[in-house]
Amino acid sequence: MMMRINRRGAIAIGLLAGTMFAAGCSGAPPEAVDNMVEETVATDKGPAYALITLPVNKTADLPAQLAAARDAGKVSDVVLMKSKPSPEGPLGFDSFAVVTFADGEAFSRWAATTASKLGADVVVRRADLLVDARADKRDAKTAYVVNHYEALVPPDDYAQFTKAYISPNMDAQKKGGVMTGYAMYYERDPVSGANGRRAVLVKQFVDERAFLGSEKLKAGIKEELMRDPEWKRINDTKDSLRKDISSTLALPVEMPPAR
Repeated sequence: MMMRINRRGAIAIGLLAGTMFAAGCSGAPPEAVDNMVEETVATDKGPAYALITLPVNKTADLPAQLAAARDAGKVSDVVLMKSKPSPEGPLGFDSFAVVTFADGEAFSRWAATTASKLGADVVVRRADLLVDARADKRDAKTAYVVNHYEALVPPDDYAQFTKAYISPNMDAQKKGGVMTGYAMYYERDPVSGANGRRAVLVKQFVDERAFLGSEKLKAGIKEELMRDPEWKRINDTKDSLRKDISSTLALPVEMPPAR
């Protein structure tokens, strides 16, 4: 069955393209696009998220530190993973964590009082959850693939791009039995050396074997999606919306038990 992008998604992508075109014609640099579209994604209401990164060749005791924050009631949830070499390419990190807080105020308190205990090499960035299709349950066998992108458009537009372009692909992989969930995050702070902020796609595969054996399924899904003119158009122009940074296989790290 051919997958179709709904009218709302197609309209949103059309508007997004129009915004990018207007910015280009006016001579505005990529970072100025942020000022052209009202950003309604960023909010301090509801859960708040932090993406915590330990760079390659650096060390820190993230399991112990994050477990201590969890036990003290400072964080609501922690998903911690460690990278593993794979066909995805060079590692984008040593360890990576998605940490959930009750709200923005809880994150701010933690950032001001506790985040520094993670170590000088650890990078903490507040992020907004643009698209949430995470698995209902976690499994110790889960394999994650974390994609980092340089986002060239504001978060609301990137959310629409995700729903119209990324989600059909991810949902098809879930139906194909290799993936269990995914989520798209958008970091709030600029990144040194990049025109825009980073978007981070966290994909959950059934296990490492499912990921390593998924290439044939993914190729078939893309071939089918390319038959949809609108999805193909977005595929052909996605470089104007994002730039690839890294793609990293990572396996879950067991956290110390709660006290």
